[in-house]
Amino acid sequence: MKKSLIVIMCLFLLTGCGMKEVGLTETSEVRTVTVTDMEGNQVQIPNDIEKVACISQSATDLMIAFGLGDKIVGTYRSFTYNPWAAEIYPSAKNYKPYSYSVSAEELLDNGVELVIIQDTENADAIREAGIPVIAVHQYSPTGPFDEEVFDTARILGEIFGGEAAEKAREWEQDVRAAIEEVSALEKPAREESVYYINGEKQKGLFYSDGGNSMISFLLSTAGAALATEKYEVLNVHKVSDEEMLALDPDAMLVGGAYQNYLMEELEKSDLWSNLECVKKRRVYRIPVAMIGIENVSAETPVMIRYTASLFHPEYDYDLANDLKDNVQKYFHYELSDEDVQNMCNALSPEGEVMVHAE
Repeated sequence: MKKSLIVIMCLFLLTGCGMKEVGLTETSEVRTVTVTDMEGNQVQIPNDIEKVACISQSATDLMIAFGLGDKIVGTYRSFTYNPWAAEIYPSAKNYKPYSYSVSAEELLDNGVELVIIQDTENADAIREAGIPVIAVHQYSPTGPFDEEVFDTARILGEIFGGEAAEKAREWEQDVRAAIEEVSALEKPAREESVYYINGEKQKGLFYSDGGNSMISFLLSTAGAALATEKYEVLNVHKVSDEEMLALDPDAMLVGGAYQNYLMEELEKSDLWSNLECVKKRRVYRIPVAMIGIENVSAETPVMIRYTASLFHPEYDYDLANDLKDNVQKYFHYELSDEDVQNMCNALSPEGEVMVHAE
């Protein structure tokens, strides 16, 4: 009887230990979500990501807007040069500056668990190091950049779920409402041609975007056309002097942190200063908030309406109030009138030039 009792107790203990081991295996399983990025890659991502290298200004802006800023370890270096980033979201001053060619070793050293990147030249090496990579872009490789404008926000919502997904859906509704609003405006008698100077980097007046891009989408929505659309480049096209003279645009948009330098260059250039649109003072600045708002960002609804106002004189639009409301809604930051004026002139919160040309 005593021996039987011992055997039963041993069986009970063995069974208990087995149950405990199975339980640990079940709870230690990492659940994942499968996301399709903007290059069509299906990427499996753990649902408990805490450290992200967000090497895309657009995705960084949207992550902060969707309440995910504390998950960012580092971002594209241009974002860290913008003093408005740390002003609006103080934790941004702690972000590490990454280049598109950042090494997998550096990312691993920083404990990065996910990379969201705009230029994927180094993506394979990062994947081989065991870090999932999500590609996002400001252009479409297959056609007009229309529904693609929502992809970065959609991807972020799918990865992080919860409140971030709700905010991503709300942002999409805001963008669609802005599109609907400006689409209802009377069509211009003639579709005007607009040249865009990309001032995100110090690459001069000929640094522009081509077809199937975000800037192309913005102008098309406003009833205008990107002058360099015909080049059908996927990202950036650098036009020549001869091309610029042949384009002879009706207007220009100048964006990015380097736009004050570019405006000076434009005035000093015999070629550019003699273009009709410059003589007629139809050169328009693009406000710079956390990033230049011509990029996919929390400010996209503002940029859609602002762009439309440039080509629809009858459109009753107040940029200052729209920008204030948007920044308050998505970043919980209250802009003053002086702040708005500085943003619209690519100046720092102190009213100084944001970046100096070398």
